[in-house]
Amino acid sequence: MESVLGLGRLPFSFMKTLYLFGKSDIPAAALPSMAVALVLAAPCGFHLIITGFLWNQLHLLTFQVKNQIDGIEEDGIAKPHRPLPSGRITPGQATLLYHVLFLLMWIAAIYTNTVSCTLVYSIAIVVYNEGGLAAIPVVKNFIGAIGLGCYCWGTTIIFDGGKELHGLKAVAVLMIVAIFATTGHAQDFRDRTADTTRGRKTIPLLLSQPVARWSLAVLTVAWTLGLIALWKPPAIVTLAYVAASMRCFAGFLTSYDEKDDYVSYCWYGFWLLGSNILPIFPRLRGELP
Repeated sequence: MESVLGLGRLPFSFMKTLYLFGKSDIPAAALPSMAVALVLAAPCGFHLIITGFLWNQLHLLTFQVKNQIDGIEEDGIAKPHRPLPSGRITPGQATLLYHVLFLLMWIAAIYTNTVSCTLVYSIAIVVYNEGGLAAIPVVKNFIGAIGLGCYCWGTTIIFDGGKELHGLKAVAVLMIVAIFATTGHAQDFRDRTADTTRGRKTIPLLLSQPVARWSLAVLTVAWTLGLIALWKPPAIVTLAYVAASMRCFAGFLTSYDEKDDYVSYCWYGFWLLGSNILPIFPRLRGELP
């Protein structure tokens, strides 16, 4: 009886393992990219939303599994709850999972006619994880921005019934890439101890803490003001968006503790989500095709 119950728990255990692999991407990648696609695409059926969600998660998990295989020692210090350092899965099993996910990712690309997007994404994650570019701070942020842009690009195409991006839709996705390329190092403040152990040279380690944090604050404020001017949201939305921006950069400025940086990074995720859904207002005004 116990063995039968154990077999019954296997699917739930596997789903939890996948969740733990992708957990850190929920606030800064999964939610923003799904929100962007819903904003930019025309109203779509439930089946397209499910298809887009699965496409999105396959791409996210493919990257995260490989990234965490290469960072077991680092995660053992900073993120022991992750599947590899916690022993939920072995490195060999994770490598097999990565190859299966990579194959499924490409099957999904062919099925949804997003081959160009997945090709760009595949090149980006390979040069990031296996080409050693993750160790170069500026390049790391740029590659990460390309990845986020691809999540938005592919998911939007699926939600929009296969239509390619153009006009303000393309501008919105390009803005997302630019925002993350210039502010994506917000995620590195919470990982300073682990990055030091692994020898990574992230922006929060290359610059003094005051300079790194104040530069992030200035960029966050600049993007906030610029996006408000570009997308012209209503006053109450503007106030909420500004408040999220202020909570984000105030958290980074008032405490240098990594636990507090994790909370500030969650607020960064909410701010990024807000940045990415502001194009809904041109859509409501009939300015998006």
